[in-house]
Amino acid sequence: MLIRSVFVEVAFLRGVMGLDSFAGQHQKGAMGAYKIVIALSTYNRPLVTQICLRSLQAVRSPEVWLVAYDDASTAYDRDFLAASCDEVVRFHRNGGIERSRARALRDFVHRFQDYDLLYLTDNDTVHDPVFVSQLNQFFRVQAAAEKPFPVCLYNSRFHAQASNLLSETKSFLVRKTAPGVSHCYNRAMAETIVRGLDQRPDLETIYGWDYYLPSLLGVPFLQSRTSYLEHFARDRDEAGLHSKNSGTGPAAISDFDRDRALFPTPFLEQIRPEVIAEILGRGEVKPPS
Repeated sequence: MLIRSVFVEVAFLRGVMGLDSFAGQHQKGAMGAYKIVIALSTYNRPLVTQICLRSLQAVRSPEVWLVAYDDASTAYDRDFLAASCDEVVRFHRNGGIERSRARALRDFVHRFQDYDLLYLTDNDTVHDPVFVSQLNQFFRVQAAAEKPFPVCLYNSRFHAQASNLLSETKSFLVRKTAPGVSHCYNRAMAETIVRGLDQRPDLETIYGWDYYLPSLLGVPFLQSRTSYLEHFARDRDEAGLHSKNSGTGPAAISDFDRDRALFPTPFLEQIRPEVIAEILGRGEVKPPS
């Protein structure tokens, strides 16, 4: 039944809403109608965290609220994050990304009730500033769908398995699961997940939140073919969860390849070598214009 419903929804998106028609129409500077909470999970890796926060300053506005959920970092304090965020939720003990995501979902449902979308991302990413406009368009085009899909704006090498793909067009893909560095849910989706967490609190500690939590929705992801963010994983002196640290010499470049974005925007193509250079101590990234 799931596969059949997927293709019904995809046909609806393609034919009735004309999803392909908005590909590439970024509408720079226009935030759109939806109010968005960006929940940024942070844990150590101070350099890449600083680069990530710098990239997000371009989208902060009355419609976009940036909250850092810090997992008891020892490399920096609350003030380090507060200088670049609207709010900081700092845990006293390390509890992992699962707890951070669950708390962000609960906060969105219970505290941020005047916001429409919750966007979950990590502190080792850099976003093209147009990603907010893209989130608006992906949800606006699904507004009439009986059961819309959560949205992912990151198309990566590591997550491109054919077995995960249900359908595709030139602009988007429908996947069973999506990379956890870019998940976006509307209010109804977040409420459904939180109800599921209330019944299954063990999901707040099981590894693989980006599979288990969205599975509570019973629908797949709508993923952009274009990537609107890059994932760098490691810091100068720290490895990442899915990345080793090979130092700062020539061999270090391979550390950034596992999660490299597919079809990144021109902005990301341009800034990627600058970000890597800054992480490795070879230069500094220019702030987004």
